[in-house]
Amino acid sequence: MVSHAKDDAYMKVVIPKRSAIFESIQAEQRAARQSLPSFDPIRITLPDGKVKEGKKWITSPFEMASEISKSLASNALISEVNRVLWDMNRPLEGDAELRLFTLDSFDNNEDVCHIFWHSCSHILGQALEMEYGCRLCIGPCARIGTRLNMCTTSKEGFYYDAFYGHFGLNDEHLKKIESWAESAIKGKQPFECIEVLREQALEMFCDNKFKASAAYWRGNKDRESLQRVYGISYPDKKTFAGTYPKARRSKKI
Repeated sequence: MVSHAKDDAYMKVVIPKRSAIFESIQAEQRAARQSLPSFDPIRITLPDGKVKEGKKWITSPFEMASEISKSLASNALISEVNRVLWDMNRPLEGDAELRLFTLDSFDNNEDVCHIFWHSCSHILGQALEMEYGCRLCIGPCARIGTRLNMCTTSKEGFYYDAFYGHFGLNDEHLKKIESWAESAIKGKQPFECIEVLREQALEMFCDNKFKASAAYWRGNKDRESLQRVYGISYPDKKTFAGTYPKARRSKKI
């Protein structure tokens, strides 16, 4: 049996507080969009040249995918709007050239691969925090410009750094982490995204000095020691069987 000292008092405070702040900001942003004076019609051009009509600040890539087919909507991971990566549930802000990317392109589309692993790193972080009550530090990176600036490069998976106090992780703990992550995936938790101001982000993570000031821990031997957990995942067993052995042989993983 794996034993560890979980900081339950910390978890009981930070999780509800963080969720409440997130939901409050999300509600404010949704209300702000709904209060806009009009929802003008917009033209949405698909890769085959077909033009669909939508409404500014209302129609999302997910809704467009649903109009085309249910299978496309369920398999679409990310969209591209006017050559900018765009969350599936983010409303369109004007006329758009829309492309939809599914997990079928995992092997040959670097953006899809990175976004999939970015999402998986959030699941890893949730598993680590909920199972061990650790203070998360460095993990998923922010979106910069028109593409994604990821902490890991293509075909290398993902990771999360965290502070566990005097508790040390080993291979036996990895089984618990995998089990927790699998449970989260089976629960089909939605991935929701909001854009926040720096002050809002600091408020959300004010109880975690490692998350709020992650940069100060990089390369400073006098700071508390962090532990890193690496992960690798694939959309399905077929992709795993075809890609993972090749990556290991080429020493990319």
